[in-house]
Amino acid sequence: MSEKHKGQVEQILNELGRRIDDLIEEAKGAKDEIRDEVEEKIQELKKKKEDLEDDYTEFKNKNEGKWEEIKNHLASAAEEIKLAAEAAFKKKS
Repeated sequence: MSEKHKGQVEQILNELGRRIDDLIEEAKGAKDEIRDEVEEKIQELKKKKEDLEDDYTEFKNKNEGKWEEIKNHLASAAEEIKLAAEAAFKKKS
């Protein structure tokens, strides 16, 4: 997974956390019966966010080595293509 994608996922998770915090603040001013329902929903959202973070961490840890391996293979393949292209153009000249 590229650093760009990691950053995007982490940004989404951070934004989700901020929105949950906003809901908590808004719930403080709600009526009792509504506040209880909102608090329940907030707890569900927190649990889902935690599960998502766990899944992301597990995916990242499980695939980090694979990403590095893939990136190395791609770099190697790109270098081979570059060398082959240079050789092909030299033969034409």
